[in-house]
Amino acid sequence: MIVDELIRNHGYLCVFIFACIEGEIAVITAGVLSRHGLLSLPLVVFFAFLGTMMTEQCLFFIGRSYGVRILEKFPNWQKKCEKVMKFLREYDTLFIFGSRFAYGIRNITPIVIGMAKITPKKFSSLNVPAAMVWSIIVAGVGYVFADMLESAEGGLKYVKIAALILVYFMASYFIYKKTKST
Repeated sequence: MIVDELIRNHGYLCVFIFACIEGEIAVITAGVLSRHGLLSLPLVVFFAFLGTMMTEQCLFFIGRSYGVRILEKFPNWQKKCEKVMKFLREYDTLFIFGSRFAYGIRNITPIVIGMAKITPKKFSSLNVPAAMVWSIIVAGVGYVFADMLESAEGGLKYVKIAALILVYFMASYFIYKKTKST
């Protein structure tokens, strides 16, 4: 089937790309697909880990170098930034480790952490294991959730269709952004 072939050929790339943004749904979907033999769960975890870890590291260094200028360009981020700084002052290490699980502030958090002058060594020593934990948990949820889908008639067919729709919308979004900026 062509859908199966598309998933096998491009699934890991999609996991990596979606993990670079807030990609829980894509990683959960990949976990479901791995339960059904279309993807390998260890590879799903690896590419999700790689995507989220690399993105957080890059955003951290962007925050260290350009954080203030970025906030000047995007003043609507100020409230989220203040919220992140408050959590960072109160919980420091725990917040850095757990921030990728915080919905709505996940992408701005490493920028703010970089602005807070947390050392790269401290950030990396927390970011790498946090990325691994996040990847295992999120892909694992999909893998476990797949059993419930098996009992639903046509469940896997709908997951495959949902995976294709996710890829379509992602591609459409990037094309839209690219044409809007030029």
